Amino acid sequence: MLNDVSSALYEFTQLTLNIPDAALEISWGWRDYTGEGIRFAFFRTYEELLELARQLEGERARTAPLTHAQRILGQYHAAYLDLQALCLGLTDELATRPPAEEEWPIRAALAHIVGADLGFYGVLTFALAHHRAGTWSPDTKITDPDWDRLIGLNEAQYGEFLNSPFTALQTGHRSWHTRILTEFATLTDAQLEWPSRYWEKELMSVGFRLGRFTSHLQQHTIQIEKILSVISSPPNEARRLIRLLYRALAQVDAALIGISPDHPACTVLAQTLTQRTAEIAEALISQTSA
Repeated sequence: MLNDVSSALYEFTQLTLNIPDAALEISWGWRDYTGEGIRFAFFRTYEELLELARQLEGERARTAPLTHAQRILGQYHAAYLDLQALCLGLTDELATRPPAEEEWPIRAALAHIVGADLGFYGVLTFALAHHRAGTWSPDTKITDPDWDRLIGLNEAQYGEFLNSPFTALQTGHRSWHTRILTEFATLTDAQLEWPSRYWEKELMSVGFRLGRFTSHLQQHTIQIEKILSVISSPPNEARRLIRLLYRALAQVDAALIGISPDHPACTVLAQTLTQRTAEIAEALISQTSA
């Protein structure tokens, strides 16, 4: 979900992503915490994200409690952001480098993730449309024209999309991810029980299919993490910290599913993060010129 906080955090991560571990010792302070260096900026940001998440969750509990579907989507979003954090700064060249002969490179793993997300989306949208229209039947199957219509891509366009460069595929995945969060956020508990058909012999509920977004994404995030361990150096400390921040951001975003992401508290924290990023940039420049 794109909001002020996520945009500001992205700028923070772009600045700090590749700094060496030793640079985390460069002086940066917050109130009385003046001796822990830039490293503390990550943990202060982590604390602030978690506090914002708690505030938003409390407001939702009082005004518009999260539904079961929204909680499932929040878990999916957390898995999505974990993948984004893992792949930050990954180039097209590195993403096409296989870990071994005849094994998938990261770009192929991401294409599989995206293709599955589109498949899950199509199956869910098809079943929901028929249930809502009163035309659903266990024998009703999705045809090729149905797929083209539901996804908005014909077979050639679909293949071109999944074969696009890694960074372009990431951009497309982001758009689809947002669409999935938006379109399924209104599902009721009763609708989660509706049956649906895909490739399995037995019918599966809409709720099961919604949960598959999360588990399938996590399955291949682990695969991508394994590939990275072969084709690149171990992550520096900053990358490990950034992954922690994205997990906290996911809690913030999850509390906003189904409502407007433009919350005043998000704007305040975004301003804090923007100022912090500027302070760290200045500290890094000062250290380099010293």
